[in-house]
Amino acid sequence: MKDTTNLFIRIHGMAGGQSACRVARLLAGHARINLLSPENAGASLGAQWFATLIGRLRTEFPDALIHGILDCRGRRASALAAMETGLDAVLLDDDLPDDLKARLENLGSKSGCRVITALPDPDRIYETGDDHLPDTELDRRLSAFLAG
Repeated sequence: MKDTTNLFIRIHGMAGGQSACRVARLLAGHARINLLSPENAGASLGAQWFATLIGRLRTEFPDALIHGILDCRGRRASALAAMETGLDAVLLDDDLPDDLKARLENLGSKSGCRVITALPDPDRIYETGDDHLPDTELDRRLSAFLAG
């Protein structure tokens, strides 16, 4: 099985998150699962939406190590909201001024929220397709990806 420590799994809702947790549990018993929100979700869906989704997944899969990363590119204020909700990380634009990045990192450190400004290589991001695929297909595709 591929190491999920540095893998980001992009989800669009509960179905994608549940699939990631189910598959990780089946293949590894438990694993660190980095769930990445949809692109620009901080601006469109909001920090509270994603924090609630992550919280529900943590309740449903208590033995999973779930890390929620909210894509706040294009909306820095969403990063502050994400920090208040207890998310693990926020993704901000890579052209963030150093002084602003340092201030945000300082604020994030108080709530355990990391500030990242770049995604890993595309081969470390798995797009679930949970916005259009049925649950069984989500599980099948993710299982094949992680096994390969």
